[in-house]
Amino acid sequence: MQMSKFHSVLNSFRKDHCGTVAVETAIIFPALLFVLFAMMNIFDAYRAKSTTEKAAFAVSDMLSRETTSVNCAYLSGVHAVLEEMSTVRSGHSMTVTHVYWSVVSDDYELYWTRDQSCGAGVSAAEFETMKSRLPQLVDGESLLVIETSASYAPPILAQWNGQRQEGSLRLSETENPLNMDIDTFVFSRPRFAPQLAWSNG
Repeated sequence: MQMSKFHSVLNSFRKDHCGTVAVETAIIFPALLFVLFAMMNIFDAYRAKSTTEKAAFAVSDMLSRETTSVNCAYLSGVHAVLEEMSTVRSGHSMTVTHVYWSVVSDDYELYWTRDQSCGAGVSAAEFETMKSRLPQLVDGESLLVIETSASYAPPILAQWNGQRQEGSLRLSETENPLNMDIDTFVFSRPRFAPQLAWSNG
């Protein structure tokens, strides 16, 4: 008799659907929230990369149209334009390098190179590495090369590095595996002058 009553109660509990939606929501909601955050981070990362590349192309085109010499103040302004156009707000490094194809050496030669603060641009070793990424030029033809770099941090969990220390999550922006470097390498030929001169004034 007791077993029959127990089976009856068990069958009644099994057929009862009260609270099913609430239970399913509690199970599914964390997964949906995680997917939403992941999609937001992926979209923002692609947008940051796209705007940074477009900004690099824009400043490259701006430099290629110059017919007068440029100086430190000009490069500082170009760098400000780059940072304004890009959605990455961590600060960008920028290097402008002017190269040409030498008839004498039958190789790329360096006109001048500077970074955004008017310091030394690429080193001799970096210039040798850069040559493999440049297109073939005709004798005497010149090329402007703009390199930029910025550190991207996702808008959500920007400081989480996924490691535990003393029972709690340790926060460290520099060690966050979701962070990434966005680097661009853009080159263009001077449009209205054979070369872009550098002024020390």
